[in-house]
Amino acid sequence: RPLVFDKMESLVREMQDPENGVPVRSQKLFLTSIPSAFMGYDMIEWLMERLNIEDSVEAIHMANLLCQHGYFFPVGECNKNLSVKDDSSLYRFQTPYYWASQNHSPENSEYVIYLYKRSLRNKQKHGLEEYELEALSRLKRQMAHKWEFIVMQAEEQVRLAKDRKKGDKIVTDSQERAYWRAYRPPPSFLNCLEQPPFPTNSSWISLAPSSNQRDDSAGASCTTASGQLVRARIKVSVAAETLQQHCATYSEYDPFLHTPQPSNPWLSDDPTYWILNAAAVEVPTEKRAKRWAISIEDLVTDQTGLQELTNYLRKEYSHENIRFWLATNQLRSGPASKILHRVQEIYQEFLAPGAPCEINIDGRTMDIVQHEMKRPSRFTFDKAAEHVYNLLLKKDCYPRFVRSDHYKQLLANALQPCQKKRFFSFGATGKKKSIVAATSGVSGIG
Repeated sequence: RPLVFDKMESLVREMQDPENGVPVRSQKLFLTSIPSAFMGYDMIEWLMERLNIEDSVEAIHMANLLCQHGYFFPVGECNKNLSVKDDSSLYRFQTPYYWASQNHSPENSEYVIYLYKRSLRNKQKHGLEEYELEALSRLKRQMAHKWEFIVMQAEEQVRLAKDRKKGDKIVTDSQERAYWRAYRPPPSFLNCLEQPPFPTNSSWISLAPSSNQRDDSAGASCTTASGQLVRARIKVSVAAETLQQHCATYSEYDPFLHTPQPSNPWLSDDPTYWILNAAAVEVPTEKRAKRWAISIEDLVTDQTGLQELTNYLRKEYSHENIRFWLATNQLRSGPASKILHRVQEIYQEFLAPGAPCEINIDGRTMDIVQHEMKRPSRFTFDKAAEHVYNLLLKKDCYPRFVRSDHYKQLLANALQPCQKKRFFSFGATGKKKSIVAATSGVSGIG
């Protein structure tokens, strides 16, 4: 689990301390008594004192993060935006059972039981919102094969809830509702608990092997592990030499080791250096174009270099590989609401049989992609993208680009900024007096 959960939860536990924490008690709202609640300005004041925060805006920001991660919630506003106000608004702590560190990915079966349970109760207090009704009908169609079990579970939970005390029932219902508000938020609302932007272990699981394949795989793993024990490690001298070569290669591109051309923007007000080295330019500088020939990483991490590589591959009628690689990179950082739609678009354009821009990958990689398509995510095409990058772009397209007339023409037309001359250098030719000479002259006069 992420370390940030430990930090947040330790702070929340301090907030719940009966003696030194945020004061929690039954609050009066008009003629209604609200149990186990605290006020917004009490929490903001506690955070400012505990964390030595001088500005209340920073304390409100910290409280909003804790609220959006589900550690407490506004009372009576679970269907609205999870935000904290520095006033008398009421909030309630979430039970540790529903903390983010305990429930990373709740199942759809749990969600549909919760929705159906609310539909069985008083519609005035527990009525479903429009987006929840749509989710209930959709999940009912998907889980038709076990709908009887879901109905039985929901009815049993409703029956058990009737035996609880009224105060406990109010607190428990609000905590459960706030939990699903954080994990299944309304459309267009912020969700801090969605799938993290890095692949989990389940994203890299390949197709389930047979028993014989498992035995062979276990034997191969033992052989590999035994070989690792006796494998010679790289020598320090070789590592130092490699590091020295790397520094020698990239030293001329370091603006602190070599004077930038045409002028040093850190010492002057001339913006020419930033203009010539902007992310996207029509004509690159010669130094910038030469760097593209060092490695493919230097080429694709430069926006202008990536555009030139794409233009070259388009002329060679082989730009589907770079387009697929770019599409998978955009998929990893795209919005969660469009992932399923974007995964289908990429598959139909590049991987489906008879696709308009079909890429060439081996059968094993295609099997992994087909397996990942059953549970689409940001990382569905990572194995295919790795195959395209290492075997097609790096070993085929990139060497052809560096040797091509297109790249040679770029070098020939590249800009060569020269260092600007100083027309006025007042006092630059004269020698400055040293501190020692000036001091001796003063003593001689005295």
